[in-house]
Amino acid sequence: MKKIFVLIIIFFMFLFGLTIGGSFNKGASQLFEESKEEFENEIVTPDNNYQSSQLVPNDNIVNKAAKKFEKIIDKVIDKIFSFLS
Repeated sequence: MKKIFVLIIIFFMFLFGLTIGGSFNKGASQLFEESKEEFENEIVTPDNNYQSSQLVPNDNIVNKAAKKFEKIIDKVIDKIFSFLS
């Protein structure tokens, strides 16, 4: 009985984490869809003067950490290849 209760608690914590981790920031696909809809609305109006705008996702701590880890991994792989060469 105790194991089932623990599994149910873990399941609800998992669901709660999924809802918290929803869409706080706009991803690249959401930004693309928004700019596409804006462009489609602009080009159908007669005598329009469409000004394009570049939408970039906001940097947050997760993106910054991922970029740092990517640089570290690239450096390690470069060192390994330079050692093997």
